[in-house]
Amino acid sequence: MSKTFGPAGYGRLVAGAGALAVGLGAALVAAPAAQAAAPRDVVADSGSASWGFRESFRRYVGLQTAALPPVGAVPVGERITLVDPATFDVDGTPAATVDTTPPNETLPYLLPVTGGSVTDADDLAVTTSGGAVFHFPSHAFTVTVENVGIEVAGGVGKVVGDLSVEIPENNLGYEQGTYGGDDVVLGDVATTTVDVSGDQVSVTADGVTLTAAGASALQDFLQAGAELDDLTVTADLAAPAQTWNPSVSLSKSAGFDPAATGTLTVTGSGFDPAANTATRPPITTGQPTGVYVVFGKFAQDWRPSDGVASSARKVVSQKWALPEPSYSQLKASNPSVAEQLVLLKEDGTFSADLDVKTDDSVDGVYGVYTYAAGGAAANAAQELAVPVAFTPAGGDGENVDVEVTVPESDGGGPVEPEPGEFTWTVASGGAVNLGTATQGDAAFTATGDLRRVTVTDTRAGSPAWSVTGTVTDFFAGSRSFSGSALGWTPALGANTGGAVAGTAVVAGSGSGLKGGATLVSAPEGHAAGSVAVDAGLDLSIPLSTPAGDYTGVLTLTAVG
Repeated sequence: MSKTFGPAGYGRLVAGAGALAVGLGAALVAAPAAQAAAPRDVVADSGSASWGFRESFRRYVGLQTAALPPVGAVPVGERITLVDPATFDVDGTPAATVDTTPPNETLPYLLPVTGGSVTDADDLAVTTSGGAVFHFPSHAFTVTVENVGIEVAGGVGKVVGDLSVEIPENNLGYEQGTYGGDDVVLGDVATTTVDVSGDQVSVTADGVTLTAAGASALQDFLQAGAELDDLTVTADLAAPAQTWNPSVSLSKSAGFDPAATGTLTVTGSGFDPAANTATRPPITTGQPTGVYVVFGKFAQDWRPSDGVASSARKVVSQKWALPEPSYSQLKASNPSVAEQLVLLKEDGTFSADLDVKTDDSVDGVYGVYTYAAGGAAANAAQELAVPVAFTPAGGDGENVDVEVTVPESDGGGPVEPEPGEFTWTVASGGAVNLGTATQGDAAFTATGDLRRVTVTDTRAGSPAWSVTGTVTDFFAGSRSFSGSALGWTPALGANTGGAVAGTAVVAGSGSGLKGGATLVSAPEGHAAGSVAVDAGLDLSIPLSTPAGDYTGVLTLTAVG
């Protein structure tokens, strides 16, 4: 922003303000680049897994190869039995491999899906029920494999399940007992292929090999690394769970004239319409009450969820975002408040226009605030705050007459002085992002650079001027820390106008930049010219500060 002043006629001491958003990048402690996808539940009985443990093992047991006397072979139909609700996979097995003697016993199985969770193709679990029992008493074992599942973590798959190996008393050298257990990692997967499309997930596990845990439970009937059957599973996914992450954005957050009433538009999203319920009129008990959307001057500690009294919240302008049916009912029953109501839509969004004006009757922080409305219980998740900054008035705000003497003509007409001007600009580039704070022994710290400020003053008489800065508190939704945590170190670049750098402000010391400080100034009678001003920004935040993406508003004011 820049202001230009003429050398004669009518003038006014005016302060121009340029507001810069100062954001504390990612979280104070590590934060993901993007929010993780919400897991989706796997629908029970919506599909099945096709698996047969190990084909050669099925044939070995199903055909009772080399059954030993005196026990001999188990009767056909009793060699491999199923655990409900598993079934033999007749249709999914190539005809050439179907062994009809004995019928079905050597086929793989269909295991109905019972549930699970899918975050994405690299992170999921699908569980099944049922299984198979392998009976081979002449070889001294009964093996049960059931409740098999496929798990994928970081794109790597594994087959898990309940494995029980019973070894009776025998003369084959095997130690009697029961081995295995629940949720044994049975197989490592060489290649896991996952397709998550719409409301369905399918997983193919190729190159499955027996784990050491599985081999140990099997008493080394099979060795670790032995090839197991590939596994496939397909199932439906439940609709994504609705997640509510309240946030608000403002059409304007700085530069309001303190001597006039301005307006701004608040856009809300992620507000759960059913989160707050009425306990008293005017909303029927049990119906949703929505949130108040307020421009006001609130104390540093203002949140109802912390038990803070309403006296800490000075409301200047207010709207009430209400969901249906409460919105229509209150609008009809109380026409006098209809203009204060805005609709909180089913998707959690609303839009509200607020008046913005100063109120010097109380201390606090100007901003837009939201919190549970209509007597509902306090809801910390919906207690949000966004600071709003005014343009500080320069001087006493009164009109100042400026006199000028015009010399007599020298015959060539009146001599008009060059007008001269006072201008200042702040380099563009959006918000100043201080990145992710670093944890130290005593505080979180972060650094950055202010956008370059350039001031040019060629006015006649070279009056004094200054550029000052004041920062609001920093907010991240319902969390905040004091603007006193921000400091700066001004530094001059090219300087042809006799400017002087302001004194450094130590971050986290005293009132910091919250109390205001001079960035650059020039005394009366300075040389006509310009100056380029930079400043290193420093932030020192208490270690007790909750993690979050914090934003404050640094207002620069030029007085000349």
